[in-house]
Formats: sequence, structure tokens, C-alpha cells
Amino acid sequence: MTFEKLNEKNVDDYIAFLKTAMQEEPDMMTAEKVDEQGIKSRISDPFFTKTTSVLAREKGKVVGRIEYHFYGCMQDGYRMAYVDWVYVLKAHRHKGIAQMLFAELEKDCKKHNIDQYYLIRATNEAADRFYKNFQDAALNEAPILRKYLNA
Repeated sequence: MTFEKLNEKNVDDYIAFLKTAMQEEPDMMTAEKVDEQGIKSRISDPFFTKTTSVLAREKGKVVGRIEYHFYGCMQDGYRMAYVDWVYVLKAHRHKGIAQMLFAELEKDCKKHNIDQYYLIRATNEAADRFYKNFQDAALNEAPILRKYLNA
């Protein structure tokens, strides 16, 4: 298993991974289709360069990814990471890949002195089993306000 950050050189492999994921579990995806041109243009867009995607490769093929970004609170200096997405292809689950992706995230968090990371997690049975195995973590039911500005 190898890990690498998403970039211009591996974006086509990432897109192939997304297409497979979209085919296998469309209900788990946040988009209706894979926007190849949009993804390729976002790779170099300054707004998106602060978002990190780590790809997991097995035998050269992208089989999983975790995406996150860092931010901080000006008032108290607290440094946080928000995990936007973690996904492993169905055929590659239960091999520890998601745990390894989180380990890659945690290495990057330590490197940047991040105090805490969090995510809005799935609440299905498999996800609950996965997240309950995290050490020093709390599973909360948090109320969320979402306002769409470009609906």
C-alpha cells in the first residue's frame, strides 16, 4: 500500500477511482456525476490548493482516499482539521486501508500542530463499527446548520 497526495500527475487515476466509486455506490457520493474537467481545473485553483486529498494505492490502482483541510480560530489559536471525505472501494474494505488513511491524516496534523480533527460521519452500522474503534475520540450527534448560497 502506498499513499500520495492528489496532484496534476495522478489526477486521472483519481478520476478513475471516483468513476468506480460512483458506479458501485452512487448513494454514497455527494455528486451526481464525475466532473472531470472541473476536478482538473481545481487541482491548480488557489482556493482548492489548501484542501489535501491523500490517495491510497494498491498494485498501482487508487483504492481509497481521505480529503481534509486545516483552519484555525483567531481568538484562541486553536488549530483544527476538517475531514471532508473518506472512502475506500468496496472490494478493498476490511483491509485496514481507511485506518491507514486516517494515520496519514494524523501524521500531517502532527506536522502542522493541529489540536483536533473532526468530520461529519456516516451513521450506518459499518461506519459506527469503524468509528467506535478510534482511540481518544468521541462520537457525537451534533446539530448542524446548513445554508446553501448557490442553490
